[in-house]
Amino acid sequence: METRRVLLPGVAGNPIPPPVVFHSRSVITRARRRAAWRDGFDLVLLAFVDALFVQWPNAHVPALDRGQSLLLLAAVNLAMLGTIWITRALPRWKARRVAATWCSTERTRLFNWLER
Repeated sequence: METRRVLLPGVAGNPIPPPVVFHSRSVITRARRRAAWRDGFDLVLLAFVDALFVQWPNAHVPALDRGQSLLLLAAVNLAMLGTIWITRALPRWKARRVAATWCSTERTRLFNWLER
């Protein structure tokens, strides 16, 4: 004889999953696309400034000579590329660190979502 465990009167043992109220996939996709456009615009603007400095030999920062100005431009280029890279990598690192405490199924689902 099988006995059924009663949780509460009128409560079923298998819960019904909540209905989906908001689909975030399109919002996330749109935000990623907007960030990619912004990064592309920043890189194009940086390339135009680089071209200006290379094409025009008299271009320099007023307080610096030409060599120091080119060194400053190279530092700005590295800083811009580093900023673009770190804004994409840091959230993924944080998500992986938080996911280390989850069960293996949830962790696999997150990593599959991050790879998209």
